[in-house]
Amino acid sequence: MKITHRIAEFVVSTPTAAIPSDAREQARRAVLDTLGVLLAGSRGDASVKVAALVREQGGAQDAAVIGHDFRAPASEAALVNGTSAHALDFDDVSVTMRGHPSVPLLPAVFALGEKLGSSGSELTDAFILGFEVECKLGSMIGGPHYALGWHPTATFGTLGAAAASARLLGLDVDRTRMTLGIGASLASGARRNFGSMTKPLHAGWAAHNGVTAATLASRGFTADGEALEAPDGWLHAASGGAPIDHSLIERLGDPWEILSPGIDVKLYPCCYFTHLSIDAALEISAEVAQRNAEIEGIRVSVSPGTMMVLRKEPPETGLEGKFSLEYCVAAALVDSDLSLATFEDSAVARPEIRSIMNRIRVIEDGPPASAPLGGSALVQVAFDDGRSTSSRRVDIPRGAPQNPLSWSQLAQKFRDCAKPILEGSRAEAAIRLIENLDDVANVRDLVAAFRTDPVHA
Repeated sequence: MKITHRIAEFVVSTPTAAIPSDAREQARRAVLDTLGVLLAGSRGDASVKVAALVREQGGAQDAAVIGHDFRAPASEAALVNGTSAHALDFDDVSVTMRGHPSVPLLPAVFALGEKLGSSGSELTDAFILGFEVECKLGSMIGGPHYALGWHPTATFGTLGAAAASARLLGLDVDRTRMTLGIGASLASGARRNFGSMTKPLHAGWAAHNGVTAATLASRGFTADGEALEAPDGWLHAASGGAPIDHSLIERLGDPWEILSPGIDVKLYPCCYFTHLSIDAALEISAEVAQRNAEIEGIRVSVSPGTMMVLRKEPPETGLEGKFSLEYCVAAALVDSDLSLATFEDSAVARPEIRSIMNRIRVIEDGPPASAPLGGSALVQVAFDDGRSTSSRRVDIPRGAPQNPLSWSQLAQKFRDCAKPILEGSRAEAAIRLIENLDDVANVRDLVAAFRTDPVHA
């Protein structure tokens, strides 16, 4: 099956009218959520360091580097903005992609759309089509790909960002095939780097490489036209030769991945594999908080596979804390909340948190997950009187498609993230623009809402 050609046809020929209105609504929700976490992440060390490098290199001033006081070539702006958006691990999740769909896509189309003067409707089209590509590829090889150590946000994200960029540039089928072929040779990222600055860099490079692949293809740069499906192509290499259901590519847009299974939105700025346990711990935190000194032990039962991506060693930094189930559960029980401040280095080092962590035992003995990133979590707290316990089980995390946040809840998350950067009236203006994204005549009008005070490395 000519997978590369089929994807290119889909990206090029799908008209705006064929994209359902509820898919466009989900895209607006994703844009609001992603721009919020991008603003917050732009103040982090990873973003500041990457921004400093891009600033030093100079070049055309095509697009804004959000949260910083300069402009850069579109691909370089996408690099910084993608790194910022993933820096806090507060961005959305796709279960079929097994990664973070919006952080490679939005920085790519935001920067390229600003350079081109694209409309909000064109940006939305490109975002949804890129989302469909990266998630359908995830449904084809996501399991073995992840098990081999790849980071899907970096890999599928590169190909999704490439497809979205090709759409914005108005490339034909042949040049979109070239875009995907170039992207296939740029798609990389190892899970071993989770818990370090390189993890958010994966999202930035995916956005950068997507813009670069499409821009090169627009100038006649070539790649193999079957770079995805060939025996020595990307899908075979990225799956370790595992069986691939090629028929899935015939179901592009049927259903739309942004609708089914949809997008999981994060309420907590940490690895999504911790969220079920966090929800369970928060539900009992009020009753447990009064008896922290009496806790004998805490048992956290999770579905098989949960710990594959999480840290086994106690975290020493806030970044490492995002991937520690023990830390996240302890913080939920002690603080009755998880916020951006929870993952500062000083918060991870608190003696009262360490004391609770030492009493936590994590066991993968829950029921098998029915879907990637699914499953359940049971948190059981036993007290030292030998009789009383407190426990809670959660099967669907808050923010999942089956338990979604309202627009007003998403808007509040945006305000919380934007607070250090955009004052109240500017944040509200940005929310209104995103809510009416299809009516925005030029992406530059949206970018103007995000101009911020200088940040220096």
